Amino acid sequence: TTCCIDLHGEKVYVPSPNMHALFLLKHAMAHFAAEGMTLRQLLDWGFYVKAHTTEIDWPWLESVLDKYGMMPAYNIFNAICVDDLGFDASIFPRIQFNMFLKEKVLLEILSPEFTGPLPKGIISRVVYKIRRWRGNTWKHEICYKDSLWSAFWSGVWNHLRKPATI
Repeated sequence: TTCCIDLHGEKVYVPSPNMHALFLLKHAMAHFAAEGMTLRQLLDWGFYVKAHTTEIDWPWLESVLDKYGMMPAYNIFNAICVDDLGFDASIFPRIQFNMFLKEKVLLEILSPEFTGPLPKGIISRVVYKIRRWRGNTWKHEICYKDSLWSAFWSGVWNHLRKPATI
C-alpha cells in the first residue's frame, strides 16, 4: 500500500505503518546490539504504537521479527514501554519477557557498559571496538539470529569499505 500525505500542496510518500514499525524496531536493535541506544528510541516506539496500533498488521510484523530472531528484543522493548515508561499494555499485542533480562536491557540503556569517547590511536581504537563487540554479544543474541561470526565479518567488511568508521 502506498502511503502519502499532502504537505503544502505537494504529495509526500511515507512508509506504511507496518514498514515504519519494522524500521523503528530494526533501527533501535541495530544501535542496541552494536553500541547502545537511548530511552528516546523506546519512547519513539511507544508513541508510534500508541498512535498507530490499529493500523499495524501485528501478525505480519511479528512473523518478520520471528523470522529474523528479533522477537526477544521486541518483547523486552514492549515490556519496558509498559513497566517503566507508563504506556498502556492494551496498545501492544503481546508482552512476554524474562524479568531479569528486561532489567539487564534497561540498565544497559540507562548506563551502558561502554561509554565515553573512542581512543585516539588506531590500534587502541580497534582493541576497544573488539572488546565492545565481545562485551555486546549478549545483546546480539536477543536482537538477531545470525551467527556472531557472520556479524563480525560483516562489520569488518563495512569498516574496510568505509575506513573513517574505524
